Parts: sequence; structure tokens; C-alpha cells
Amino acid sequence: MTSAHTANEPLITDDWHVSSKIYRDPTIFARELSAVYGRTWVFVAHESEIPSGGDYRTAHIGRQPVIVNRGADDGAVNVMFNRCRHRGAAVCRRESGNANFFRCAYHGWTYGSSGELTGVPFDDGYGDGFDRPAMGLVHVPRVETYRGFVFASLDSGIEPLTEYLGNARRYLDFIADIGTDGPELASGAHKLVFKGNWKLQVENTIDPYHFSFTHKSWLDILKERSGKSSPWVKNVRTNPEWRGIDLGGGHAVHEYGSLDAGGPDNAHAIAIGELIPFNLNIFPSLAFVGAHLRLIVPRAVDETWVYLYPLLPKGADEAERSRILRDHEIFYGPSGFGSTDDVEVAFDRVTDGSRASESSADWALMSRGLDREEVDEATGVRIGRSSDEVPQRAYLRRWLELLEAGREQD
Repeated sequence: MTSAHTANEPLITDDWHVSSKIYRDPTIFARELSAVYGRTWVFVAHESEIPSGGDYRTAHIGRQPVIVNRGADDGAVNVMFNRCRHRGAAVCRRESGNANFFRCAYHGWTYGSSGELTGVPFDDGYGDGFDRPAMGLVHVPRVETYRGFVFASLDSGIEPLTEYLGNARRYLDFIADIGTDGPELASGAHKLVFKGNWKLQVENTIDPYHFSFTHKSWLDILKERSGKSSPWVKNVRTNPEWRGIDLGGGHAVHEYGSLDAGGPDNAHAIAIGELIPFNLNIFPSLAFVGAHLRLIVPRAVDETWVYLYPLLPKGADEAERSRILRDHEIFYGPSGFGSTDDVEVAFDRVTDGSRASESSADWALMSRGLDREEVDEATGVRIGRSSDEVPQRAYLRRWLELLEAGREQD
């Protein structure tokens, strides 16, 4: 398990001490952009965001900008690098919309909705040898869709998406079956930006252990309103049905309810958390929490963008959609209780603390529950208690494997 950053500096030890360098070292960040984001399937859109020909949204694979669209003529889903083939300017600046073509504002080169080069001003300057068909927008090597979720990969040799998702497919199936016709991202997203490493958000998303401390003010408000304490803390500590699971491949889930009791019959639930009875991480940067999709985008070693998309059942009436959105906003919204707590404590304070780089202090401890993990013989997944750090170790284990494989290939 021990991995060497240099010959004498492990990044993660066998007893799960994790070097804080992984959150602040620009060299490690540069390596993971190629080793992690260059060799995995990365979520880029949901089909509900591009239902009609010409619909598009912009996204990122790591830091690389892409356009995800539905072709105006053939209706196919395309993922293309958002870069003009002439001098490299981004050809699409809006986050979403509908367009039959993309025109570069720099010199006017124009591309069809599927990326073909359709217009070059003063093209006589390129001579007879100019190969117009070869100069269209470059498509990302691999694109696949699973139950409406669109993924792209920079690795042309990556395994099929269904194999990559593995044990996480069961949970994506649950989400895809919300309502009578599945979910849609029709409300758009709100975005938060924090000055810290993207992996801090991944760790926090799947961490029930922090809730009763970081979000104490919210629990106090609930107690004042209801006259009784929230059962959350007791469940995290003692409920055997609340558990963290390493699904393999870096994916992880925290279950706090039965999947068998969910699905279309209870998809119109009002309370946060009832819509989806689990928190799910799809490695490396997609998550589902309560009733929203969370997309994590690394921008720099110390800057991260996070998009939060409420999941709305297709066909839900206006009153129901409003209830879901208001419940989402009160905890996860820009002025809500949860996201603001996490930015302050889990991101800003951890980033500040990680700058204490004296060798004896420069470690995070990820060993909680290590000695009581169980392995399911049927599936091979690792299972721990709700408050254990099984999910954090799941993603870090895969992250480390990819970094080491990337080092060997380099």
C-alpha cells in the first residue's frame, strides 16, 4: 500500500496516514490531471440537459474544456474539445443553450453542431492543400451513456462504461428510476467555489462522521423546531443499516435507508434525503447526495468548482418541484446551512491546516474503522460502519493506483 512520493516520502502508509502534500503540491495535482482524469470515465452531462437537436452545455474533463451537445441533424450525443482548430480560442462561452453552429469570435471559423468545419473566412489564404474535413472540432476519444448519464473519457482504450461503473450501477439504476420517467436536471445548478483541493469535496461528500459537529447549528435549529433531537447522531453511531461501502474502482456509497423501499413509489418525498436513501461517489468526481447531483471540477491545486443540480422527477407538478427545490436550498443552497458550513470547516480550515508542513504534523489519518471492515464474499466489497472512513479509503486507494500506474508509464 505504501506509495513513494520520493524515495523516503510515502503519500499513503499501510496504516492509512495520508500525506497532506496530496492536497497542496502542484506537482501531484499536475500528475493526477493526466493519471486520474486522463484515464477514467468522467461525467459531463445528463441527457435531460440536451433533449433536442442543437442543445448543448459546456463541461470539463479535469481542466480540459468540452462541449456536450446533441447534433442538430442526427440527434447524436457529441463531446468535443471547446477549442478552435485555428488559433485555439474557445468557440463556446455560454454554459448551455441551443445552436446549429459554433463560431469562433477571434477569426470567424465556424463549425456545425457535430463539429465539422463549415466556414473559414478568406480561405484562399490556405492554398489548395487545405484539408477542411480534417479541421473540425476534435471529438473526445470515448463517449458512452448509462441510463441518461453521459460520460466521456480521454483514454481510447478504457473499458466499457458498464464495466467501469461495476457495483455502483445498482445505485445509478435507483436514481434513474426516480418518478415515473426518471429524473431531470431542469432547474440548472448553483455553483460554489472554494480555495482548496478537489479531493476535500470528494471526502466530505461521503462522510457522515462530520455531520453532528460541522452542522451542529442546523441540528440545533431542527431540535428547536420539533422539540426533540435529530436521530442522525444515534444512527451514525449505532444503526447497523447505516453503513459505508467500498464498491471497488474508487466508487463508494453511504447507505442510510433501504433501496428496496425506494424507487418510483416514494419518489415524491418532500424531506431531504428521502428521494435517495444514500450518498454515492462515482470516481473520480460525480456524487449524489440527498436529492441532488454533485459535480466536482478541479481548477487548480487550491481551487475547486462544485456544481449542485437538484434532481427533479420528470412530470412532477409545479408544487412538488417547488417543494424539492426549497428543501434543497435550505441546506445545500448558496445561503443554506450545509454548504456554507462545509466550505468554512471542511475546505477552508483543512486547507489552512494542511500548510503546517513540519514532517511530524504533515499527515491526515484515514484509518477509522480499518480493523472492523468486513468483506462481502458475494461481491468482494468492503463494508464498514456509518462513521468509518471506508468510503474515503475507497477513492484514495484507486487514486493512488492510478497515480502509480501513471508514474510507471511516464
